Amino acid sequence: MRNPTPLPASLDPGGFLVEDAYAAGVPRWRLQTGDLITPSRGLRVPRTGEPDLESLGRLHSSVTPRCAVSHVTAALLWSIPLPLYLEEEGRNGLIHVTRRQEIGRVKRRGVVGHRAPLLARDVRVFKGMTSPEWTWVDLARHMGRASLVASGDYLLARKNPLASIDAIQEVIDRRPKVKGIRMAREVLPLLRPGVDSPQESRLRVMIDDAGLPEPAVTQPIFDERGIYISTPDLQYKEYKIALEYEGDHHRSDPVQWGKDIERDDRLRAMGWIVLRFSQVQMNAGWAHSERKIRDALSSRGWLRPPS
Repeated sequence: MRNPTPLPASLDPGGFLVEDAYAAGVPRWRLQTGDLITPSRGLRVPRTGEPDLESLGRLHSSVTPRCAVSHVTAALLWSIPLPLYLEEEGRNGLIHVTRRQEIGRVKRRGVVGHRAPLLARDVRVFKGMTSPEWTWVDLARHMGRASLVASGDYLLARKNPLASIDAIQEVIDRRPKVKGIRMAREVLPLLRPGVDSPQESRLRVMIDDAGLPEPAVTQPIFDERGIYISTPDLQYKEYKIALEYEGDHHRSDPVQWGKDIERDDRLRAMGWIVLRFSQVQMNAGWAHSERKIRDALSSRGWLRPPS
């Protein structure tokens, strides 16, 4: 069989609208060849392995007037951390699209349609999807407390934050009846700027749930001469206790591993207790990690408040 005729360079190789193909002079038969698939009415994408989520999202928001990619699809495109089950659903399932309430849901193959009172500021036009803060509120009905805190902390990241507490609060205030809004309200006060990883967020929530004092997030430590020593993931400065969550990259990178050891040695030389945690420990059960933190606090004179 002959190779299909090359498509015009003006068409996006990741996918395009049928109407744009016609405008570029592509005949109808060419859009029905085996190298293209039809994810939904009026769209074509190349038949090359896994569909590209970003391209599909862009196409669906382009083919339907006044709508935006939303919910778990938007979360993945913003790289918001999700529980594994939601991430798998989002990558292997349907595209979520939200339209203004007065227009009606999008009804087309490959799409889960939603309606919501979207304002212009709730949509990032350059990406064709709901804003990070709007997306986070949409997620609240689908996620547990710790996972929602981790996702919210991600929006407030130390580098290139996607949102602010005020922006999230404003969306919550405008959506008093949306499903999951109680969870969003409950979790908002737990969000903290400057967190570097979802696991640090989950560790902090577990500490709070255990009735232990809340540790400070990513605050630098200096020695008595003002020389910078390190910035622990979490810390109790008053008690000189540092908590570090070690991701896989710490263990698999010998250089990073060596730096971590030197960092901890410097802190211990200054009288700090350094507690380290990993995914393996967290998966094995929270009780041991909680006891480790509780014992360290008690050794430094912390007294558990009376119940």
